[in-house]
Amino acid sequence: MNIEDKVFNILKDPIKGIGFKIIYIKQNTKGSKKLQIIAERNVDQKLDINDCVKISKFATVLLENEESINFDFGLEVSSPGVDRLLIKIEDYKNFKGNMVNMIFSKDLGHKLKISGILTDVTKNNMIRIKSNDEKFTIPFDSVYECRIIPKI
Repeated sequence: MNIEDKVFNILKDPIKGIGFKIIYIKQNTKGSKKLQIIAERNVDQKLDINDCVKISKFATVLLENEESINFDFGLEVSSPGVDRLLIKIEDYKNFKGNMVNMIFSKDLGHKLKISGILTDVTKNNMIRIKSNDEKFTIPFDSVYECRIIPKI
């Protein structure tokens, strides 16, 4: 199990207990010893600087006292941002109706990416997108990355 998964498993429930949800944890790959925690409030899916400080202090105490990992890295807590990354199938369900940019993990009908409105998610994890009056159904496991296009 990688460090991101270990830290996620350690923090997920305690962070939820103080009113927040961890969206994902990412290790900085540029040689620095930093972990980035992307989180949001449970009640309104937002996050401000005071929330970031609260999560950071809380997570630091938990990780310093956790024996299963060597806590020798820094933490950076931030919101998902306006161009939020959709990761889990639940994210797609929660953000139906939004414009998205989607990149595929493999060529789907001579397309490697698409932009359009996220219209639906089926019971068998197929994602429906409407782009330029065309409708596409994309298997969830074929999505490499999907981000919300911010409303201006």
